[in-house]
Amino acid sequence: MAMPDVNECEIQIGGAWRPIGLAEAHARYPSAIKRCPICHGRVSINVNGTAQGGLFLQHRKAHDGCPLMPARFVGEISPHPQAVE
Repeated sequence: MAMPDVNECEIQIGGAWRPIGLAEAHARYPSAIKRCPICHGRVSINVNGTAQGGLFLQHRKAHDGCPLMPARFVGEISPHPQAVE
């Protein structure tokens, strides 16, 4: 399995979920509900506090079925129990 893009999330535009880069989502749609492109759980975009800065995706509620959370991922992709549809 290829590693999913950690620099994208999905937002709902015109009734459809669309992939969008984290920088654009953070700048243009700060109040939009965002979801993980893999498990469809709700996510937030956070700013990295290191000198390099940057943005990163974080699930609002932890889920062990998503490869975007490598520390918790159990090896089998599954939908988030509180998926945003």
